[in-house]
Formats: sequence, C-alpha cells, structure tokens
Amino acid sequence: MNNVELDIDAINKIIKKVIEEIGLSRGQILEIVDSIRIEQEGLKTQLVQIKKDIAQVIDEVDNLEKQDKVMRKRLAEVSADFHKYTEKDIKEAYEKASDIRVKFFTKKNEEKALRERRTQLELALKRSAENIESAEKVINQISIALGYLEGDISSALGETDKNSEMFLGIKILEAQENERRRIARDIHDGPAQHMANAVMKVDICNIVLRKDLEEGLKELSSLKESVKIALKEVRNIIFDLRPMSLDDLGLNETVQQMIKAITQEADIDIKLKLKPIKEEIEPIIQVAVYRIIQEVFNNIKKHSKAKHAEIKLDFGTKYLMVVISDDGIGFDVEETLKSVKTKGASYGLIGILDRVNQLQGEIEIKSLPGSGTTYSVKLPINREVIRDEKRGN
Repeated sequence: MNNVELDIDAINKIIKKVIEEIGLSRGQILEIVDSIRIEQEGLKTQLVQIKKDIAQVIDEVDNLEKQDKVMRKRLAEVSADFHKYTEKDIKEAYEKASDIRVKFFTKKNEEKALRERRTQLELALKRSAENIESAEKVINQISIALGYLEGDISSALGETDKNSEMFLGIKILEAQENERRRIARDIHDGPAQHMANAVMKVDICNIVLRKDLEEGLKELSSLKESVKIALKEVRNIIFDLRPMSLDDLGLNETVQQMIKAITQEADIDIKLKLKPIKEEIEPIIQVAVYRIIQEVFNNIKKHSKAKHAEIKLDFGTKYLMVVISDDGIGFDVEETLKSVKTKGASYGLIGILDRVNQLQGEIEIKSLPGSGTTYSVKLPINREVIRDEKRGN
C-alpha cells in the first residue's frame, strides 16, 4: 500500500466522521421543522377561529350601532318635550342610551383587539412559513452534500478536471431534492389535510347521526366532498409524477391533453404536428419526450412571453426528433447554458439536458434576444440504438 492509498484511507475516515455529524445535524433540523409545522397548524386553527369571531363581532357591532342611533334619537325626543314626557321617562331613556353606548364601544374595542390578534397570527404564520422554507433549503443542501461525501473519494480525486460536470451533477441532485420537497409539500398541504379532515368528520357524523338523521346526512355529504377533493389532488400529484394516460392512451394523446391544459392556463396558441407513435419507440423514450415537452413549456410560460408555439414530432428507424418553437422574447443561449453549468440558473433546463444526455441523445437550442426560441431534440427510439451509440457504432 503506497502513501497515496494511505492518504485516501485517512481522508475517507475523516469524511465518515463528518457524514455522521452532518447526518445528526440533519435529523435535528428535521425535528425542528416538524415542531414548527405543528405550531403552524395550531396558528392556522387559531386564525380560522379568530376570523369567525371577527365576523360575529362585526355583526354585533353593526346591530349595536343601529340600537345606539335609535336610543340617541329617542333620548333627544324625550329631552325636547318636557310637557309630554316625565322626568322618569327622560331618566329611563338616558340610562338605556348610555347602556347601549357602553356595549357599543366595548364591542368596538373587542373588534379592534381581535383584528390586532388576527394581524399577529398572520405575521406569525408568515414567519413560520419562511422558517420552514429556510430550514428545508438547509436540509436540501445537507442532503446534496451527504450524497457527494458518501461517494468514492478516490474517483472524485481522479476527476478534478471535470468541475463543470460535477457542478451540473450537483444541480441535478438539487433539482431532484427540490422536486421531492415539492411533492411532499403538495401531499402535506393537499390530500393529507383533506384526509385528516375526513377522519374528523367521521367522528362528527357518528355523534350527529345519533341525534338528528337529517343533519347527519348533511355531514356525510360534506365528508364525501372532502374525500372527493383529496382523491382529485392525489390524482393530480400522480399525473405530475407519471401520467397514466401514457400507458392507456399513448404519447400523442397525453401531449395533446397537456397542451390543452396549457392553452387554458396561459394565453398561448399552440400548434401540434405529431406523427403517430409506433411500438418500436420504447416507453422510456416516450416518457422522456413527454418530460422534455413539459419542461420546455414550463420555461416558455415562465420566461418567454410567447403568444404562439409549435410542436413537431417525427421519427425514423433509429431516431426520434422533437422540435419546439415559440415567438417569445428569446435569450442568449451560450450565456444561459454557461450559467446553467456553473450557477444552476435553470432547474428545468438542467432536467432537459440531463435527460437527453442519459439517453445518448442530442439537443440544439437556437435563440436570440427578441427573436423567439427553437429547441431541437434527437433521441434514439430504443435501447438497442442507445447501446450502439455507447459503443460508438
């Protein structure tokens, strides 16, 4: 064993200890995030109740204000006519007006206090959301660091001339972690909340049904709606992960559904020229094509300000071509790709480049500021072609 091997072993031992400490810190941060989430749910519950209380108090204030006007008018009438009303009538009118006025101002102060409390809760919720987001970013960065620290240090030492590729790899991992975090948040904030609500409604239904059948049936109807909403949100999350229509209807139909949704969501006219897909094109390639189109249109919606776009899909015996063009504001391709590889400026573009590279494909992006953009992607249609590409045939 030479000195280099001894040095690498020593480095690996140090890194192992660092990994253990980082893993422990990550666990502690996760516990803190969980406690903040629990506190956040409590704040949300309080805020909902405060808003209900404010609505109720506002009604009471409006009612007391009307009574106050009536009583002050009555007091003015009684005080103005000593011949018609006795001292007792005046005193009674004054006491009633005074009593209503005290109640009115007391309730106004209560409304003010509730509004201040609502503002405090909203600020607390905002701070907790910011704290969770900051902590999740730290966890994300720790996860990425652990992923690289747990790798083979000797291979890392042997590839120091590939910094840009390594950075791109880091950004790909970061994009994956961000996507996992997004999915977790979607599940937590969406279907998980509705299902928790459904469980609570089951208990309510059991109680109400024993007392009032009609009210119990109303609660069951409300429960059904909560479950339907949760099911819809689960289906949306599953569709984002992998559209089942790819298996059921095929790539072309799935792309058409996606484009239909985009045109409804954004003011973009999109033309499709899709050659019917054949069995020779493997499912993994079809998924890649779908994801590439999805990511390109995410970029178009976010950045291009395009009004028109076009998708062309064609293929031969070995390769498949996807060409997506838009009439948007365009961008400096060379500068953007450089920024992607060194700064990770666009997770969507990273995903596209990575997907194309993994499948031994080619991508060309043509664009200039003010002149629109064209993405041309060439992919092998199956694994046999991919193997040939790797062999250099």
